[in-house]
Amino acid sequence: MRSARQRHRILALSLIAIVAGVAFVASLATGPAGAQRKSTSYPRAQTLITSGTQWGNIQGFNPYSNAYAVGTVGLCNETLLRYDPLKNKYIDWLAKSAKFTSPKVFTVEVRPGIRWSNGEKLTGQDVAFNFKLGRFVTAYWNNLYMNLKSIKVKGLRLTFQFKGTPNYIQWQNLIWNLPMVYPEQYKTITTTTFTTFSPKSPIGTGPYQLASIDPTFDVVWEKKAVWWAAKQKLAPSPKPKYVEDLVLGNCNVNCFTCCPNLFDAGLDLYNGYLPGIQNLLAKGQFQTYYGTAPYDLAANTDWLELNTTHKPLNDAQFRRALAEAVNVYKIAGDGDYNGLATVANQTGLLKVWKKWIDQKEVSQYGFSRANVAAAKATLAAAGYKDFNSDGWVENKDGSTLNLKIEVPSGWSDWEAAESIIVRSAKAAGIHLTIIGNGGIGPEIGFINLGDFDLVIDNAYQLSDNPWTYFNGIFHQPITNWMTANLGRYKNDTAWADVKKLDQTPPTDVKGRKKLMSALEKIELTQVPIIPLWYNGVWSQTQSKYWKNWPSSTSKRNYMPTMWPGYMQMTGIDMIAHLKPA
Repeated sequence: MRSARQRHRILALSLIAIVAGVAFVASLATGPAGAQRKSTSYPRAQTLITSGTQWGNIQGFNPYSNAYAVGTVGLCNETLLRYDPLKNKYIDWLAKSAKFTSPKVFTVEVRPGIRWSNGEKLTGQDVAFNFKLGRFVTAYWNNLYMNLKSIKVKGLRLTFQFKGTPNYIQWQNLIWNLPMVYPEQYKTITTTTFTTFSPKSPIGTGPYQLASIDPTFDVVWEKKAVWWAAKQKLAPSPKPKYVEDLVLGNCNVNCFTCCPNLFDAGLDLYNGYLPGIQNLLAKGQFQTYYGTAPYDLAANTDWLELNTTHKPLNDAQFRRALAEAVNVYKIAGDGDYNGLATVANQTGLLKVWKKWIDQKEVSQYGFSRANVAAAKATLAAAGYKDFNSDGWVENKDGSTLNLKIEVPSGWSDWEAAESIIVRSAKAAGIHLTIIGNGGIGPEIGFINLGDFDLVIDNAYQLSDNPWTYFNGIFHQPITNWMTANLGRYKNDTAWADVKKLDQTPPTDVKGRKKLMSALEKIELTQVPIIPLWYNGVWSQTQSKYWKNWPSSTSKRNYMPTMWPGYMQMTGIDMIAHLKPA
């Protein structure tokens, strides 16, 4: 996985964009740079130990920062609603209801009987305080807050009145992603401290409170005596008394050999990428969500990002030819995955969004895949030929065509995919050259400056609505990695439809489908990106200490991960349903 590159964070869902890379594993003896484990110890039989989420030192407990402690949202701070992506339904949580009661009015009924971890009651004014933090321009929901005419509070009821047509999709997404923080701890926050401030010991409504933290090694959460959700019989009272999440160490090796030792040392849940898990699963050393390929749920779509401001990537026909040439089946079936991933739909939309995919358009406008002959024909028809008989096609004017492709150094699965892409392109006569960039940091810099040709990316995550995906592809204006549209693709019609989709009420299913079909047609014919494969919600568990893990063969169909953004997508249900082994 990689560090956060959030665009509209209320839409990207997680503060960490989950991707695969070289399999880093937490060192159970020391943290990064050899930091020694703190002296505090917790009873192993009462402690759930996780890793695979926190890369680099923990930056505190501010849920608006990019490196907050794992569990801050979910274990400590909770949201008004939650969302179940597998059932495509919202879960009333801190709010017993939250919905549009008229075209420009959104009403929230806060559930009674909820208390903060310091014993104070959760009030309607507390909820209003959280939304009003949107007044700061550094708040990721500032654009939504600026469209509010008023927030009225009467007891536990809040009424949000909008000035103009609401951004229905963004607002709904905000409701189940905005963590409720304790006002007294955040009352001094400012625009400049919005993402840097951190309370020493966060106060939340969740089932756990802080036990200890070693920023270089781990964070430990301790179960509260009373959790409102268990008291109101909305969820089981979690069995683990402690939840410890380990900062990933510097074990930069193949997890196929390292991971068994890691699990022997006592890790219960690992949410990092593990090549070769098929062999370890066969040995009964741990479990995955699915018992067979692809083993994990899908979190996002990996695609080949094309800098459409560079020639010949500014030519839709050339982009189509490249898409036709890439052997996506080999990437998913061979490479580093060897069946751990599945080929993405040509639209790139995730499986959970299947009902929104216009299959007729895919059949009519879609491009061939892993079809070198089709790629060569498309190139020739568009005027790309091998003018000098060197085995490579040249640009239309006869100039040399040699595009650069890059992925973060050390990300083994992406490096394997990169090599397959280069070989596929070569078969069609397209010259691609692999360049090393030293890691994700430099790559972010190159992309922000527009100094790249081709990169692999998967920035736009699983969410409650495909709008988040289309916004990522077609967003304007084009600024940098922190917004969207890495490929700098400009299509005014597509962007207008994206905005219309955002302002179409969720109840207007027919209108939403019409707009999404129009956007999918642009995708399929103009190929602004090239969807490759579905990236997994990497999750490996063992049952030595805890059992009842989420699985496809049980009723426990929950997100089996501690990744930020996924805790309110039923990740907390995973923990609540665990039982001592």
